[in-house]
Amino acid sequence: MSKEEDIKKVMEQFQHFNPSEEQVEKIETLRDAYADKSEEEIFFEIINVNKNMEKEMTKEEYEEIFEKLNNIRPLLNEEQLEKLDKILYILGK
Repeated sequence: MSKEEDIKKVMEQFQHFNPSEEQVEKIETLRDAYADKSEEEIFFEIINVNKNMEKEMTKEEYEEIFEKLNNIRPLLNEEQLEKLDKILYILGK
């Protein structure tokens, strides 16, 4: 599959995504909370969040998160892909 086809497929998945005002506020809050953090601090936070997710989610819900992360790959540039790969490696995925 070409990169253009991959992007089209990802965009189709987001076609009906319409976040609620509450979801937008959560995203903005997270953005503000992490804006001044170093990359290393963010990686440690991701590890902690992952541990909580493993405890609180079913195996299917947990795996779905990683499937979605892999689905956005066509939208990322090379640097972002490297960071995603690093995160997934750290998390053992």
